[in-house]
Amino acid sequence: MKPVLMGLVAACFPAALWAQDITATEAVVPLAPPGVMTHAAYLTLHNTGQGSRTLIGVQAAGYAMAHLHSSEDKNGVATMSVLHGLEIDAGQTVTFEQGGMHIMLMHPAAPLSEGAEVALTLQFANGETVEVTAPVKRLGYGS
Repeated sequence: MKPVLMGLVAACFPAALWAQDITATEAVVPLAPPGVMTHAAYLTLHNTGQGSRTLIGVQAAGYAMAHLHSSEDKNGVATMSVLHGLEIDAGQTVTFEQGGMHIMLMHPAAPLSEGAEVALTLQFANGETVEVTAPVKRLGYGS
């Protein structure tokens, strides 16, 4: 893109350029047993930009609700809490994984099968969004 045109795009649509600074990799929704009304989504986010970005929410196609969550072990008791914001510093990589931060998907509209895909929309405090496709896969835990 030519510098003048790029400057015009940045002036009119600043989030359009910022969104390029956040990339998502390794997105996956583990296959859950039939009838389960909550699923998880995991991914890795990379901030390749020069400024921090704050992830404030997520939407998931085919689910009534989606939240950012964090799991941790407190004195031998597993706890889970909602994350209201996650700052991702410039150059930082953040991983959402089993037993840690994850996206909680609640009340699916239909059962998921292996090979299906879940469309996620990550929402940032500056108004930008990042679209992510997470395939549904059978994962082997503890191996």
